[in-house]
Order: sequence, then C-alpha cells, then structure tokens
Amino acid sequence: MGADLTEQLDRLTALGRELGVSTVVLREQASLSWLLGCRSHVPQTLDAACFDVVVDLVAATLTVVTNAIEAPRLRDTELADVDAEWTVVPWWEARDAALPTGPAVAADRPYADVTGAGRQIAALRRTLTAHQAALLRTVCADAAAATTAAAGRISPGTTEYAAAGVLAAELLERALDPVVLLVAGDARMAAHRHPLPTPEPLGRRAMLVCCARRHGLIASVTRTVVFDGVHARERAAYTRLLQVERAFLDATAPGARLGDVVAAGTAAYAAHGFDPHEWHRHHQGGFSGWQPREYPAHPGSTDVVPAGSVVAWNPSGDGGKVEDTCLVGPDGPVPLVDDGVWPTVTVGGRPRPDLLERP
Repeated sequence: MGADLTEQLDRLTALGRELGVSTVVLREQASLSWLLGCRSHVPQTLDAACFDVVVDLVAATLTVVTNAIEAPRLRDTELADVDAEWTVVPWWEARDAALPTGPAVAADRPYADVTGAGRQIAALRRTLTAHQAALLRTVCADAAAATTAAAGRISPGTTEYAAAGVLAAELLERALDPVVLLVAGDARMAAHRHPLPTPEPLGRRAMLVCCARRHGLIASVTRTVVFDGVHARERAAYTRLLQVERAFLDATAPGARLGDVVAAGTAAYAAHGFDPHEWHRHHQGGFSGWQPREYPAHPGSTDVVPAGSVVAWNPSGDGGKVEDTCLVGPDGPVPLVDDGVWPTVTVGGRPRPDLLERP
C-alpha cells in the first residue's frame, strides 16, 4: 500500500502550487485508492469514501479523518502501513466539521469554502505509475480468469441471477470486488446494454459482464458464451463489431483528443454495416483505471489521452458487445484482459476475445 506515495505527493504539491493552496483533501474512493492503493469503501455503490485524507503539502504529512466505527478496522487492515495522524469523530457526526477550510484548501469533493479541484485531481490520477500498471495487469488477468471459470460452470438452464452468482464467486475467490455485475441470456442480449440479472434462464447464449476491483484498480470485462454452435449471422455481426472496436483502439494514441477517438470509433459503425446511430444507444466507454469509467466519452470530450492512462471501450450492436481494459503505451493501447485460455482472434494485430462455444 502506498508504494508510490512520494510520487503522488509530488504531483499533489505541483497542483497545490498551480492552485495556490497548501492543503489538499481527498474524499473520493478513486482519489484515495490512487494515493494509498487501498479499499476505501463500505457500500460499493458510493463515490464518497469511509474516510478522508488531509494532505499538508508544506509538511508532506497525511491526516486520516474517519469515524469511530471505521478507525479500528482501517488501522488494522487497509491503512496499517500508512504513516499518518488520525482524527476520529463519533459515528453520529459528519466528518466535514473535522476538515480544514478556507482559501488555502482544495478538495476533490468540495465542501464549505474550499477550492474545488475534482477535475484536476482526476487528471493527476489518470496516468498510472509503473507499479500501478503492474498491479492493473494482475487485476485484469485475474478478472479474465474468473470470467473464463464462470463461463465453464454455467449452462442454458442456469438463470441469469445464478450465473451472476457464479461470476461473483469466481471474482471474490481471487480477491476481486465485483463493482459491476451484469448478465444477459439469449432473450435479452439484443435488448439491453446494461442487463441487470433476472430469474430467467440463459438459453443458448449468455453475456457475462463485470467490473472487478483490487488495490482500487478496475478491470472491465464483457464475454459471450454460445451453447449450441455460433450461427453464421452471429459470427458476422461479432466480427464487424470487433472492427468497430479496432477503430477505437487504433485512434487511442498518446496525445490524441479523447473526442477525436470517439469520433473515429463511432464512424466505424456505418463503415461496418451497422446503423450509423447505433452508438447513440449506449455509451462507448472512455478513461478507466480507478473507476469503471471516469465519464462517458463523447465526440466533444476535450481531454487528451496521456501515455500511461487506462481506457475501456465497449462498442455494442446487433445483439453483441465487446469490452476490455487497455493500458495506453507509447505505441497505443495494450489490451490486458487475457488469461491465455479464452479463445481469441487477431484484429488489427491485437488478440481480441472470440465467442466461446460450449457444448
């Protein structure tokens, strides 16, 4: 935990000089995971964390602010090796009153009269360190292995809920928190892009979707299983969809404007036989890493893609979807969600997930 703390503090200090502040308060789960490499949630559904960290940029010190419920656990587990001061409040009191205020303070989640710096802090954490990139590779490989294992345990009669349970169990066995868990059987694959599981049986096809988190880093995975042989139309549609994804990946180069990447990817729908407006029916992905998506990228997105950032594109159409987590290297994005077992096809020089045929 906190293996890159010196570098993170250097980035925050530079931001403090830019903003004219001497203290930065981090309150969001993504920011705290970036700073300390730890779990900062109790409910996984909240952006706000169960503790805050006050960073004194002058003294280069940390103060953890939390309540009396969380403090003992955090000291024993998540923050056991973090050198910090502690401010502990009763569980019935809000933490805001224990946080510094005034014009010399900035925060990723504004409160009182402090300077809002959420956008700037998101940009700081967007570029991974070498250590974080190595951690992300293991997260992605393990998420891929969990999905492959789950796909081998389901059948046409398995309900969507049961399939989600199998996938969740495989993730948790690998110390991965399932922060997003979606399953669609054959009847719903073409109808819904975010298929929360239902009690209905899968039928002849199943789409397994998860976002899995460890060390605060997230792998996004979508995989499709076919039980009675892939029909020619399904094969053709999936092949065309992989070409759409290729357009996104080919355009994702360091220094590219994110909106231009989206424009290149969305233009590929029509070029490969889809409705030109297919991309209107579902967001196409964007920056990832510490969140499933920082925000849904669109043609007007002005952020620039830095080397060392993480993207997850998820084009969909004609009943299919493809998704992966990629680390942007000097020569472009490198897909990471691969366990060496799931069948792949080569598209644009990259191994991409194929449809898994099951008996």
